[in-house]
Amino acid sequence: MITFGVEEEFLLLDPATGAPKPMVEEVRRTAGLGALAEQGEVQDELLQAQIEVATPVCWNLEEVGGHLLRLRHALATAAESNGCLIAATGAAPVRGILPVPVTRTPRYLKIEDEARQLVDEQLICGMHVHV
Repeated sequence: MITFGVEEEFLLLDPATGAPKPMVEEVRRTAGLGALAEQGEVQDELLQAQIEVATPVCWNLEEVGGHLLRLRHALATAAESNGCLIAATGAAPVRGILPVPVTRTPRYLKIEDEARQLVDEQLICGMHVHV
């Protein structure tokens, strides 16, 4: 039997301007997904205006669809409560005046130190299916 899981990355955006909003911690806390981080359902991304969710290993489309709907709903509701929107988009629709802060983990700080241009241009998101 083949199993699979899905990861989705979202941008957090200002609803009026479409500019990225670095509110990942606030959205995660409001969504109540912080406790699930150890299980891998919500994960840090390079920039603080990005958030990623990951389903557990699934056995069929109905199962993965249910997890994705639950995670999307939790994030969208939490984002709205914090004055922003989630967007499943390949790239930010507009850039803000200031750069988006890097997530303060050793891995991402090293990337910032070694590849500043990559960080400055990283307002992109994707969706991954792991089979």
